[in-house]
Amino acid sequence: MIRGIPRSGSFVVVAGLLLAGPASAQSPEPIRELSRQVSRILAQMQNLVARERMTQIVYDTSSERVIRRRVLSSDYQIAPLDAEPDALWEFRFVREVDGRAVPGAERGPEDFLRLRSRASLEERMRVTELGRSRSLPGCYWHNLTLVLRAFEGGNVDQFEWRRRGPAWLFEQVRGPGIPDNGFDPRSPRHYPHGSLEIADGSLRRVDFEWTSGGLVTSVAMDFTPPEDPDRIPKPLKYVARTRQASGPRPLSQTTFEYGDYRRFGVSTETATAPPGGR
Repeated sequence: MIRGIPRSGSFVVVAGLLLAGPASAQSPEPIRELSRQVSRILAQMQNLVARERMTQIVYDTSSERVIRRRVLSSDYQIAPLDAEPDALWEFRFVREVDGRAVPGAERGPEDFLRLRSRASLEERMRVTELGRSRSLPGCYWHNLTLVLRAFEGGNVDQFEWRRRGPAWLFEQVRGPGIPDNGFDPRSPRHYPHGSLEIADGSLRRVDFEWTSGGLVTSVAMDFTPPEDPDRIPKPLKYVARTRQASGPRPLSQTTFEYGDYRRFGVSTETATAPPGGR
């Protein structure tokens, strides 16, 4: 189960999805290769700390004018919990809000390690709540990268796949999240429709969309090409948008930019440039 994504529900059909070729009887080899890579991608992420810039925008629904904007800068890591090795968690230490430092935000490797322990549940909740409390309404996201677990291992066989240009379009036809299999249809593991792109054997982009509570949410996730030393695609830029199901005008947009990846340890070494050259 993917935890903490703020809104969930049935996805709507992506425009043009039904124009693709016939569905495959089993997952194509490029998709099966990706399914084998997901575990390695997530395992390697626990050895890295990144800088994350989260830009939140709220629109005037009558004019599409931006009426509120906020930027959160954080240290970011994905790692398993010690007591539950299969349970991944997104750790986010908010360092700045709109360029102003958050008191006590300076953290070191020992802080990330401590938060993985069973005894740190309350602290994990406090750290997460700090991000929520400093965010604009409807603009905070948690554990979004863990959407990738939907395509891990045998999970890819829960989908039918169609090739369309550089993208693989998917439709979930079995497995967790399907209502007639006894799962909650609002489960975050319920992905009826979406698409992903693979370039040179590596994941580059995932797009998906769903409707819940009268709101349509669409998410686009871009990843870096693999680079030494870890040789995995890493989060580069995510954009999450919401709008009312009754019309096209946007309600909010949250953009995540990742960079300044450092090896996780007592001393860290910059691996890539930070977002925006900072």
